[in-house]
Amino acid sequence: MFFFVKGYITPSLTTFSNLHPGYRVYKMDGYYSDSSYWVLDHRTIIMNLTATNLYNRTIFLDEYDARDAYKMENLFPNDWHNLVVRLKNDIDGPLMGLVYQYFTKSYATGTQCDHSCRRGLLCSFISARIEDPHACDSIPS
Repeated sequence: MFFFVKGYITPSLTTFSNLHPGYRVYKMDGYYSDSSYWVLDHRTIIMNLTATNLYNRTIFLDEYDARDAYKMENLFPNDWHNLVVRLKNDIDGPLMGLVYQYFTKSYATGTQCDHSCRRGLLCSFISARIEDPHACDSIPS
């Protein structure tokens, strides 16, 4: 399996159970002649619902920058592929825990996601066809 294209989905500002609202700011290579329009980095900002309700004011927090958080050179498809390989090779390690934390917009920590949870999350990252029984065979059981 190899990434040849990467699609980005932004966080939701809508509140959901077990998720903080959030939004994402993209740094793009763009608006000049012959620009690639590649995403160069993205920063995710979340609203901490607990603190917002406690202090009766909206509290936004910088959650993470993708390249820094995941130690990626760029955000090109090959870089995302390399991240997935790193996650597969250490599915129960701290990096996958961090991925889960950011997936929940810092509502939960990585310790709240066991091996089966991590495998399912990683499977959803690499397959657009999660119903395919063999789509995630390459992920350690």
